[in-house]
Amino acid sequence: MKNITSNKYFIPGFAVVVFLFVALVLVVFRGGVPDDAVASVDGNAIPITQFNKTLKVNAAQSGGVVPDPPDYTKCIASKKKTSPKLSNSALKKQCEKDWTTSKDTIMTSLIQQKWFELEAEDRGINISDAEVKARFSQLKQQSFPKDADYQKFLKQYNQTEADLLKLVRASMIQEKVQQEVTTIPTPSTGQVKEEYEKNKKKYATPATRDINLVFNADKAKAEDAKAALESGDSWAAVAKKYSEDSVSKGNGGKFPGVTKGQFPKALDTAVFEAKKGEVVGPIKTQYGYYLFEVTKTTEASQQSLAKASPQIKSALQQEAQQKAQTNFQTEFTDKWRKKTKCAEDFKVDAVCGNAPEPKKGATAEAGAAAQ
Repeated sequence: MKNITSNKYFIPGFAVVVFLFVALVLVVFRGGVPDDAVASVDGNAIPITQFNKTLKVNAAQSGGVVPDPPDYTKCIASKKKTSPKLSNSALKKQCEKDWTTSKDTIMTSLIQQKWFELEAEDRGINISDAEVKARFSQLKQQSFPKDADYQKFLKQYNQTEADLLKLVRASMIQEKVQQEVTTIPTPSTGQVKEEYEKNKKKYATPATRDINLVFNADKAKAEDAKAALESGDSWAAVAKKYSEDSVSKGNGGKFPGVTKGQFPKALDTAVFEAKKGEVVGPIKTQYGYYLFEVTKTTEASQQSLAKASPQIKSALQQEAQQKAQTNFQTEFTDKWRKKTKCAEDFKVDAVCGNAPEPKKGATAEAGAAAQ
């Protein structure tokens, strides 16, 4: 029987992903996974020592206690301090859930890291030691201007510089693969024109009207409001006294940028037929009565192909990149999950090929845990 200790998982940027303290009773692993490994990807083992290192978390920072399966004695005792009224069986369930969540997250991260490493090999992507060191130096300087702070970090989280360099390399590998996947040719002139002609309305600006507005559900009050306007009262004063439309009332009766279809049909028609400066109403609708005055008109306009082209190119490029990314995600996960075997107590459905198939719609977000 071996106990697995936990470690803080250092990632690029020196941000620290805090996982729960965990311990695990090891069993003899079968099914193509070496006894000293938690998983194997196409014959490449993920050793238990790597799992241990990823799990270890600084107890002082998190204030947690290592969940100690299968009995979780220490974990239960710790939780009992903050939840004394809960039964031991209830606390044990919490400890089991904490352990499962932590284990699944870490296994997914380690496996996907290995997937990207092998995918990069298949694609002929190489990252030199010099590139890794250059990125590492930049990150180190950003996070630890003083070397003393850096040394303190290494000691506090039981890390070595070699550990950190490996994680920086893993991040750079994922970046390179994703960059290759989403490198899409610039849309052609023909593609841009086809999109423009097919969706001209997207590149048009509709006609608008700025209006002053008063609304009241009571016809008599709406007529009183109109009489007040005709006697010389301002729209702001009349709106304040009579209007039940909170938007325009709070804006001195002003209602800018009205487009067709925005109002009930009778009012909508009247707004776009009215002359500028004319007080119209009361207009009856299913909600009540409206008075309005058009203060500004802006006619519809159509953006030219030349002006719309940059926007269209960008949209088509993003759409193609998203499609490429989605296709890659599906193919990438399917390809490597089939080649991944996990030890019995470490199986995660989304990434282990010898685990049950993931439920429909439940997929692993490749590399998410290693970001």
